[in-house]
Amino acid sequence: MRGTKVVVIGAGVIGLTHAVTAREAGCAVTVLERDGRALGASVRNFGTLWPIGCVPGVEREQALRGVRRWQEIAGVARFWHDPSGSVSLAYRAEAWQVLQEFAGTSADFELLDAAACVRRFPAVNPTGLRGGLFSPAETLLHSPTAIPALAEHVRRLGVTVHVGTPVARVLADHVETSDGRRFEFDRLVIAAGEEMRLFFPEAVAAAQIQPCRLQMMRTVPQPAGFTLGAILVGDLTLCHYPAFRDCPSMPRLRARLQAELPEHHRWGIHVIAAQHADGSLTLGDSHEYGLDLPPDSRPEVDDMILASLREFAVVPDLRIAARWQGVYLKSTVGRTQVVLQPRERVTMVTAMGGLGMTLSWGLAERTISSWRA
Repeated sequence: MRGTKVVVIGAGVIGLTHAVTAREAGCAVTVLERDGRALGASVRNFGTLWPIGCVPGVEREQALRGVRRWQEIAGVARFWHDPSGSVSLAYRAEAWQVLQEFAGTSADFELLDAAACVRRFPAVNPTGLRGGLFSPAETLLHSPTAIPALAEHVRRLGVTVHVGTPVARVLADHVETSDGRRFEFDRLVIAAGEEMRLFFPEAVAAAQIQPCRLQMMRTVPQPAGFTLGAILVGDLTLCHYPAFRDCPSMPRLRARLQAELPEHHRWGIHVIAAQHADGSLTLGDSHEYGLDLPPDSRPEVDDMILASLREFAVVPDLRIAARWQGVYLKSTVGRTQVVLQPRERVTMVTAMGGLGMTLSWGLAERTISSWRA
């Protein structure tokens, strides 16, 4: 691999993890980013590293490897991270049954009764609580600062990063940028987020992926002394991530939630609460799909997110300091890692299903390893 010329299109989390991994393998790496810095889904997420959402087995092991890599890089690149774990809270009998079934998939999980949840995590709403599942693996980053810090780490490794450099054409052995420059490659990685559709559109169309838009919020910093203690989620989140789909009680939980909360189902709402170093909470999110999404956020969606949060967390100050949207590509057939090879020596990576922060390191290792085959 030493001396292999690698060009990466995109300086988001997928592009940067591929750049680091290729450079560590001895490659000569160049990253081309269309904007002045990463501005897409990589900096518009919760910052949650989320192994608990990954299917038990190979994908969960990949996720755990990703958490370890982030922790290693955080120590070198010096960005904040919080390995506080997560608590999945159950308020419906069906959700509690799902958690009990899921607990058997790993010895890492700890089932907690309602009293233990409230004792260990005082921000948890005790009303109607049946119990929870504590997982120590989940870790929180602050994406708007962690991704730039990772980009600086990439540069220190000797990777050349060109920002404000949109790629106009991909040819057999080089790319051409909009300002007429030419970058030759032995291997090309395209990790351009939603702009992926501009490159090899037929391959992208055949991959059964579509844009997904989400709405998110950040509160003002909470009063001194208040802490969530872990990343908190409730019943809705169990239906969102693929890890829980094979639990025998999942169909009953899904049916009950769709009957009780049809508007939440319509807008793809599930709720995560994550607290960052300044005390603020990142909250969300919703999921809308399609190519013709309107530009406006929906206040009623934000209201439903906040109402669902109150079901499982008691937060002293829910004043909202910021609201934003994110867009990423998502598989329509449930795949959390879409890897395309539309041409020899060209790899496209996308559609991480909201798990890009968690799975990108393992995906990058698999990509670079495949080049040795």
